[in-house]
Amino acid sequence: MRNFRLATAILLVAATNIRAQQLPTPAPSGTFYIGTYAKKIMVMDEATMRITDSIPVSIGIPVGIQLSYDRKHFYINEPRFESVEIFDVATRKSLGTFTLSSGDRTVRLNGMNVDPTERFAVMVVKIFTKRTDRFEISTPKLLKYDLATKTVTDTIPWPRGEEREFATIMFSPNGENMYFFTGEDVLIYDTKTLKQVERWEISRAFFEEGFGRLPAFFGTQLYEEPGFFTGLFRVTDPVNRRTLMGIARTNLIQRTIDWYMLGPPGPSAPGGITLAPGRKRAYGLVQQVGNWQYWTFDLENKRVLGKVEFKGRPRMQITAGTDGKVIYLHGAGSTLDIRDVNTFDLIRTIELPGDMTGFLLLPPGPGPTRPPGS
Repeated sequence: MRNFRLATAILLVAATNIRAQQLPTPAPSGTFYIGTYAKKIMVMDEATMRITDSIPVSIGIPVGIQLSYDRKHFYINEPRFESVEIFDVATRKSLGTFTLSSGDRTVRLNGMNVDPTERFAVMVVKIFTKRTDRFEISTPKLLKYDLATKTVTDTIPWPRGEEREFATIMFSPNGENMYFFTGEDVLIYDTKTLKQVERWEISRAFFEEGFGRLPAFFGTQLYEEPGFFTGLFRVTDPVNRRTLMGIARTNLIQRTIDWYMLGPPGPSAPGGITLAPGRKRAYGLVQQVGNWQYWTFDLENKRVLGKVEFKGRPRMQITAGTDGKVIYLHGAGSTLDIRDVNTFDLIRTIELPGDMTGFLLLPPGPGPTRPPGS
């Protein structure tokens, strides 16, 4: 009897292990929002890769999808960059539109960022005024726009008096500070007074004299922590006169940078990287005609993990799948390639109803929350 019970227990454990091995792995669970020339945003389920809904856009063809800080809303431009439409992500309903143009006065938005509290937006604009015999074109202006009253409340002086056609502007998670990137330094503004309160010489702070400068350029990453930015950089070795490539993770709140070198980039290297869920890996594309490459970066062990050559197409982008197992290749056109995240082998191609004008894969769950007291 004792041997029988022991054998039964062993069989039960073995059966449990077999069932565990046969259990399906967690499926990707994000939602695609894809702008189209049909003046709609297609909604597609990542798990089934089926279109489940479409959102009509009243201002025209949707160009770009800008998420609010808490990921509850997104802001859509149109090709003339005169109007913006706001949508609620949960209900997929429009919350209204706004424009600064009126009559013979056309105002084009060369850039816009919304503060984390969604009280206001900061915009870079140019004004075109139609006269009887000509158009008057203004110099670029930096404006603060109240989203509740839909009015311009302030004109912000350009840092150092240097006007710019475009500008990179970001906010602290609590919305108290605004970061203005000049290309060499970060100028920090108080969002209430709109005055500069600090200057962070980011380009000189972390390298020895003559070694080069760390570029102060940042873009948002869905899988990055609020207030942090991870990206590639290049500097010049002053002794051997060679270019070196590295990865830097910047903490804007604490004014610190964690960086390391990867070595010479070679004849070609990606211009930027896309973070994977969990931030342990990142991916990049080389987009030279006849020389398309997919790079994998191991951020834990601080190295380039591998490179894969493939047959590319113009204007490509990559987006990491929410399960970390696939990567999506998209861009101009109506096809979406699903590829293995490690080998970059093609798994499947999705043919969409129309050409894409915007692309966003939103992971499940709530977005980041603002710090207490913000």
